[in-house]
Amino acid sequence: MQLFVNRPSPYGRKALVAAWESGLADRIDIVQVDPWKDPPDLLAVSPAGKVPALVLEDGSVLIESTAICSHLMELGGRPRAAAAEWREETRRTGFAQALIDAAYAAVIERRRPPERQWEHWVERQRSAVHRLLGVLEVPLPDRFDLGDIGLACGLAYLDFRLPDIAWRQVRPDLATWLDRAALRPSMSASTPVG
Repeated sequence: MQLFVNRPSPYGRKALVAAWESGLADRIDIVQVDPWKDPPDLLAVSPAGKVPALVLEDGSVLIESTAICSHLMELGGRPRAAAAEWREETRRTGFAQALIDAAYAAVIERRRPPERQWEHWVERQRSAVHRLLGVLEVPLPDRFDLGDIGLACGLAYLDFRLPDIAWRQVRPDLATWLDRAALRPSMSASTPVG
């Protein structure tokens, strides 16, 4: 299998963490790409030109970080959750993804030339981050499922790209949880660079 990622991307990091958590990291060829430069090898597997993209052993391709994470966890032998547990995990995964999406959108908007930035859009995304911080739950200590992977990657992305949000002061309980989660081999191996 091949996994196309960009280390600073919270989406790519989710897939890397899932590869490690599923026990499949040693079976996956990690391909680092800069999706902003439209590399031909990425475009050949992901016409959207986005990361992550996972090329499976049969040549088929999965794109979208949550779909990739779910597939890797299942391929790694994760037992299927009961319906109620699956709904709860899916709910938490959605909130974590919303955090990543809002943070990423704010960061990308700031990369446009200043005269073309839409300040209202940045503030809207930052407001969404703050609202989400108000409702995100501290994960259970003995669990690290798809919702927890997304939350860890989202909070770490805030530290990496939006430190001025100062979320750790607002949610010291989540900060303590993230500091423990950051010690996991999957999180250490996927630390963003750049």
